[in-house]
Amino acid sequence: MNKETSIKLSAAIGAYIASSAPTVEYTDGDIKKAYSSFTPEDLSEMKELGLLGDDFELFCVIRKFLSGISLGGSADGEYIVGLFRNAKKLSADEFLRDRYISDIHIPDVRIGNVFLTTAEYARGEIFCYDMPDFTGEAVYPKLGFFTRPVRFPAIYENNLPWVSVCPSEVNSMLPMIKAAHGKILVLGLGLGYYTYITSLSDKVEKITVVELNKKIIDIFEKHILPQFSNSGKIRIIHADAIAYLDSVEDGDYDFCFADIWEGAVDGAPLYRKIKAHESRLPSTEFTYWIEDQIKAYIGK
Repeated sequence: MNKETSIKLSAAIGAYIASSAPTVEYTDGDIKKAYSSFTPEDLSEMKELGLLGDDFELFCVIRKFLSGISLGGSADGEYIVGLFRNAKKLSADEFLRDRYISDIHIPDVRIGNVFLTTAEYARGEIFCYDMPDFTGEAVYPKLGFFTRPVRFPAIYENNLPWVSVCPSEVNSMLPMIKAAHGKILVLGLGLGYYTYITSLSDKVEKITVVELNKKIIDIFEKHILPQFSNSGKIRIIHADAIAYLDSVEDGDYDFCFADIWEGAVDGAPLYRKIKAHESRLPSTEFTYWIEDQIKAYIGK
């Protein structure tokens, strides 16, 4: 399978998961029964192929999920192996220890069509725990699940999920969180996850966040920001991110993180517009959410 085909197939799997929230229902007894249905030779062969690691529950759940979807004729054996190798059974306890999840209380609040609340992954619900890796010869979705229900912060707009603090959001921001330093410009507020975690860093002096949606700002400033231990570092500006960048002068910020898109398709034109400012603002280090996905989409 070539890389382009793997990207299309992985995108289709991701879209199915996002639209269907598929859940594999199983018990510990089901896992034991499934294990006993394989001979030692079967298990050894699956390990040699790369389908089975040390966690049979992980293998069993992903196998059941894949058996319920159509991968079409384009999914070869190597791609199937890649799906299993990239799959992960996530620790609920580890996720719930995240500083934002553990520190910030999320009330149920509605302003107009914007609703702040918590969402839930059911036991065995399949989701993508991180963005795909585009550096290899093929691209695979990173399938994951929890073994018990897990709640996480979310914002809905017009009753549709808009942003959440879920594993894929957390994991996809980690490199940009670790790199943050000095005076930071954040384009896009969301639930303030990036802003909160970077505010805890001694390397970060001040954070300016630019957000267009006034309802998001109102909810954040009233119900979330007061819980931030370093709220004095943070300034929120109600403005269009692209327009605000036009007013920025070189030296105003040391670091910029842009996250004002939902995915690669809507992100591509915005990415290009922000990217154009890099040469004008050489003192600022620019970083972008899902940049590898956007580059793959625009063919770079």
